[in-house]
Amino acid sequence: MNKNIDILKARSYYYEFFAMPFFFYENDKKFKIWQEQLNELAKNPLSKECEDAFNELKKISFDEFKDEQNSVLFDLSYVNVPLSVSFYEEGRDEGAARLRVIEILKKSEYRRDLLRCPDSEDFVGFVFFLMMTFLRDEADSSNKESFADELFVRVINGFVDEFTQMILEHEKAKFFKFFAVILETFMALERSMQGVEAPVIDQSVQTPAQAALGRKPYKTKMPTVKSKIHWEEFSTI
Repeated sequence: MNKNIDILKARSYYYEFFAMPFFFYENDKKFKIWQEQLNELAKNPLSKECEDAFNELKKISFDEFKDEQNSVLFDLSYVNVPLSVSFYEEGRDEGAARLRVIEILKKSEYRRDLLRCPDSEDFVGFVFFLMMTFLRDEADSSNKESFADELFVRVINGFVDEFTQMILEHEKAKFFKFFAVILETFMALERSMQGVEAPVIDQSVQTPAQAALGRKPYKTKMPTVKSKIHWEEFSTI
């Protein structure tokens, strides 16, 4: 089935936009590129809620983003929002979801660059970037096989709702809450376009991620704040 090239490119652009905030950067070079993407996407928001979220994201500086990213995702004194797809499925990292991503990768010409992405294949940032790549290839060449639909159905669709909810519940999140509004709206659109149903979550039963965390993402588990930014603090642990 032929797909509209403009839609494919727009989807790939969104996935690139979603990937960047989950990688750690020492300086604002990548963040400035992301801000350019933000300004471009904000010209045609998916909803009024997205329009408001885009406007709020524009107000946030790199230093504010970096501090929040550390608090929500990397600060080792907190139970952070998990960034491994396997964690949402099994309550642990590098599980079956990683194997599924690797299986899809083996069908393609791509492999994870260990220098650029030391995290595993089911790392959220890597999965979003991979989705971007598959969609971009599909848009650029009608003769090139795309694995975007398979990656969405087998990997992204199952974890993204709980992932978004954990971001929205995090008391340190400001940037990421606005970000999550856009992510949530976009994923609903993705499902409608592909005819895919969202997984049904039994609210009366703990998910594997909830059971593994044992508490809300923002509850402290260490007596003092430790930061991913300063790894030397852990030399004696």
